[in-house]
Amino acid sequence: MKANLAPIFVTGSAGFIGSNFVRKWLHDAGTPIVSLDLLTYAGNLDSLFEARDDPRHTFLRGDIADYDLIFNVLSQNRPRAIVNFVAE
Repeated sequence: MKANLAPIFVTGSAGFIGSNFVRKWLHDAGTPIVSLDLLTYAGNLDSLFEARDDPRHTFLRGDIADYDLIFNVLSQNRPRAIVNFVAE
């Protein structure tokens, strides 16, 4: 694992495409991920089954429209990339 790299930030991470991306990223790249999902009809936390216990993955439940939440996530984690898979 390349721990010196900043994480990527993935929104919509519990949806079909987002969860596949997260699991594939952890498998192939091995670098940290901070992920966010509101867990509405399109998101299911069980979709992240392979990533849930991975120490490189941090899951947050929240809405990308929540300015304070997103500001704090970006400020605290300083991601090197943002990947958006939000369905709504």
